[in-house]
Amino acid sequence: MVRAATSFRRLVAPAILAATAVMLAATAAEAQIPDVLQASEQALYAGKFDAAVAPLRAALAADPAPDDRLRLLLQQMRVHQTQRLSGKISPDEASVSAAVKALTPGIQDPALLGLVGLRETTSDYFERLTRDQTSEVMTLQPAYRAAAGRLTDPCLRAEAQFFVGLMPQIAGDPAASGPPLAEALRIATAGHCDLEVSYVLRHQAVERDAAGDKVRARDLMAESLAIRQRVGFQVFVPYSLLSLADAEQAVGEAEAARAHRQEALDLARKLDLPAQEAAAREALGEKAG
Repeated sequence: MVRAATSFRRLVAPAILAATAVMLAATAAEAQIPDVLQASEQALYAGKFDAAVAPLRAALAADPAPDDRLRLLLQQMRVHQTQRLSGKISPDEASVSAAVKALTPGIQDPALLGLVGLRETTSDYFERLTRDQTSEVMTLQPAYRAAAGRLTDPCLRAEAQFFVGLMPQIAGDPAASGPPLAEALRIATAGHCDLEVSYVLRHQAVERDAAGDKVRARDLMAESLAIRQRVGFQVFVPYSLLSLADAEQAVGEAEAARAHRQEALDLARKLDLPAQEAAAREALGEKAG
C-alpha cells in the first residue's frame, strides 16, 4: 500500500496535489465545526465555562470561513450569557460582541442572521436582568419574533419563541405569556428539543401560579427540573430547584421545599456558581460568607 501510494503521488502534478490538500483541509475543518460547537455546549451544560470556550478559541485560531467564524463567536456569546446569570461575567463579552457585529454585514444566510438576532437580543436582555433594568423588556419582543421567523433549526426557533413568551412575564403580565409559550412548546415538542421544553414548562408554571393554580404550577416546575436533570443541564439546575421549592412552599410542602433549597445550595457550591449559591443562601435564610 505504501509503494502504491508513493507511485501514485509521483504521477500527479504538484499543483494538483497542493489544491487537493487545501480542499481536504477545508472540508475537514468544516466537518469539525459542529463537533466543536457540541463540545462547547456539553461543557456549558456542566457549568465548566473555561472548557466551553477553549475549543471555540482553538477553532477560531484556525481562521475558519466567515459563516463558521460567526457560528463559533455566537456560541461563545451563549457561554458568556450563561456565565453572566451564574455570577461570572466574562471580560471578553464586549470584544466577542464587537466581533459578531463586524462579521454580520457580510453574512447572507437568513437562518444564521436569525441566530445573530437571537444571541444579540438575549445578551441585551441578560445584561438588563443582571443590572435590574428590566422595565422596558417588551421592547425586545419584536427582535425575538423576527429571530424566530428566520431560524430553521427547530430548537433555535423554539428558544427564540420562548423568549417571545418570557418578555410579558418579566414585564409583569404573566397571562399575556400564554399563547407565545404554547407556540414555543409546540415547536420544541415537535423538534424533540428537551432543553427548550424545560424552559417553556418552567415559565408555564409561572403563568399557572399567577392564575392561582398552585398545584399545576408545582407539577410543571417538577417536570421542567426532571428534564434538565435527565439531559444534564446542571448549570441551571440550582435555579430550577429553587423555583420548585417556591412552588412546593405555596402548596404547603415545606419540608420538600427546604430539602430542594438545600440541594440547590449544595449543587451551586459543587459547580462554583456564585449567583446560584447566593440565591440558594437567601432562600434558606443564610448569610453569605
